[in-house]
Amino acid sequence: MKRKQDQMLIVMCWVMYVSAYLGRYSYNTNLLPLSLYYGEPQDQVALATTFFFFAYGAGQIVNGILCKYFNTKYVLSIAVMISAVINLSVFLGIPFVYIRYLWLINGIVQSVLWAGMMRALSAHVSKESIGKAIVAMSTTSGAGTLLSYGLSALLAIWNGFRYSFLISAICMGVTSVLWIICYDRMTQGELQLQEPEAQTGEQKKASVGKTRGGLVPTLVLFGAVAVIINLVKDGLFSWVPTILYEKYTLAPSLSIFVTLLLPVLGLFGTAFVINLHKKIERHTLLMSVMFGLSAVLVAAVTGLFATPYWYLVLAVFALLALLMSGANNIVNSMMPLELRDRGNSGLIAGILNGCCYVGSTFSQYGLALIAQNYGWDAMFYMFLVACAAVAAACAVAYLIERVLRQKRVKEIA
Repeated sequence: MKRKQDQMLIVMCWVMYVSAYLGRYSYNTNLLPLSLYYGEPQDQVALATTFFFFAYGAGQIVNGILCKYFNTKYVLSIAVMISAVINLSVFLGIPFVYIRYLWLINGIVQSVLWAGMMRALSAHVSKESIGKAIVAMSTTSGAGTLLSYGLSALLAIWNGFRYSFLISAICMGVTSVLWIICYDRMTQGELQLQEPEAQTGEQKKASVGKTRGGLVPTLVLFGAVAVIINLVKDGLFSWVPTILYEKYTLAPSLSIFVTLLLPVLGLFGTAFVINLHKKIERHTLLMSVMFGLSAVLVAAVTGLFATPYWYLVLAVFALLALLMSGANNIVNSMMPLELRDRGNSGLIAGILNGCCYVGSTFSQYGLALIAQNYGWDAMFYMFLVACAAVAAACAVAYLIERVLRQKRVKEIA
């Protein structure tokens, strides 16, 4: 019976968060059509997503702290329903000047979801099923992004991008109601968190090899890494259609459609990082490897821009998206649930996901300004420096971890 409840909660969290992604990316995936439809410059169109990411990022941290006080059953459902209404209002043709403020509210209400879900999963899912929860929630970003871009690509063919807002509203409305109906059956009431068991001296000695250092330094380091992950990832997902349109004169619908390759590779990125994590246990070393490879790919893009081979550029973008999506899953899904015995998973998820959206915030308006003033090449030079810096910082952190771990082993012995 418990296993069935675990599976039901995991599936319902997955469905709700993927549907919320539709209501979040309904705007991001249509930046080019929105700019052409309203006759607004790129920086003004991108301002709404900047508002969203700012509100979402700040809300993640706040909600990570407050999530233990939430009535999860109602708060998450209401948040998704409000987001559905906001998407519906855009479909109905609200003037462009108001969209940025609606998207600010959208960011606030959607910021409730991830921390709340991570806390619910960590509290209600058994130890036997927590691995399934990590894998499932790691795919939400890729699946949600793929559905968002796929929907936008299909609708762009008929110049019907506004219908992406309607479809998103319907999906979120349905999942909001299902969450209310199924919640008690999935959880049998409110959160019943268990305190971590006290360890004996022998248990402490045995667990030293698995210790990842102090929680606060870990959150500081990976919070900074999370900023860069989403700066690059959301910069790619948001601006690749425009880059292909401006540099290679691809049709808007085609540029969006071929960009579907990015979230598809994002799904493979989840499987890639989970398998790589089996070989590289330490998050610091794992992240150093991921960003080292990313730096090489960004360098390749800067060279390929001088060629007419847009399909090679897109292929490198896809591999970069795979790595960044995988890195995003490390900080957003793996770490909060793997560290649940050392702290509130909701708080850990809220802090790390909030930091992710600091990078996402700059990836919209900030990158648009850089591109307008210095060109798209300048954006990728910045990505190159950032990826190389993260790879180096995580490598240093890993070496420090090894020294401290060996010291603890000697002290316990």
